[in-house]
Amino acid sequence: MVSPQKKRVIGVRWRFDGTRRIEESRGVALFFNQKSDSLTIAREIIKNTGLFENLDILKEKKHQGSATPREVLKQVMALSTCNLVQTMKADFLDGEFSPKEQEEILRHYILESFRKQDLFSLGDKEETEALRLETLDIVDEFQSFWTDEDPQGSGPGPRYFCVKEVLRRLGGETDHDLHDALFELMYLQYQHYLKFFREHLNKN
Repeated sequence: MVSPQKKRVIGVRWRFDGTRRIEESRGVALFFNQKSDSLTIAREIIKNTGLFENLDILKEKKHQGSATPREVLKQVMALSTCNLVQTMKADFLDGEFSPKEQEEILRHYILESFRKQDLFSLGDKEETEALRLETLDIVDEFQSFWTDEDPQGSGPGPRYFCVKEVLRRLGGETDHDLHDALFELMYLQYQHYLKFFREHLNKN
C-alpha cells in the first residue's frame, strides 16, 4: 500500500450533482493509489481521444469563425470535458472514485490538454488556472442539456445540442458538415472513455 502524502489543496470543488464551488481548503488531501492515480488516468484518456481530435476537425473543415484562439480552446475543451463528466456518471463507475478523485481527474485532464495544445501560447500558471476555471464554468452550463427533459426520447440527445451551442459561440452554427463531424467524434469519444474506464478497473 502506498503511504499517504500530504499536500495543500486550493481550487475547485466539483460536485457531480451538476454544481461546483470554489473554495480554499486548509486541510490535506491524499495522493491516490494506483487504481485512482488521477494524473495517469488523465494522460491515458488524452492519448487516444481528447481535445486535439476536436481541434483537428475544426482545421480539417476549415472553420473560419471570428472567435479568438483562446476562445476556441476554451469552448472545445469544455466540450470534451463535459463528455468526460457525463461518462464518469456511468453506473459501473458508481463508487469507484471518490468525488475528490473525480475532481482531480478532471483537473489533470484539462491542464494536461492545455499543456500539449499548440493553438496558442498560454502564459504562467495563473493564466492557465484562470482559463481552466472559465472552461469549468462552460461545462456547468452544458450540464443543462442533460437535465432538460425529453420524455419520449425522440430528440437527438444532449451531445448534439452541446456541439450546436459550441459552434454557435464560435460562429459556425450554420456549418452542418462541421456539426455532424464534431457530433460523431463526441459520440466516439464517449465510447472511448467508457472502454478506457472498464479496462482500467479490470487491470486494478
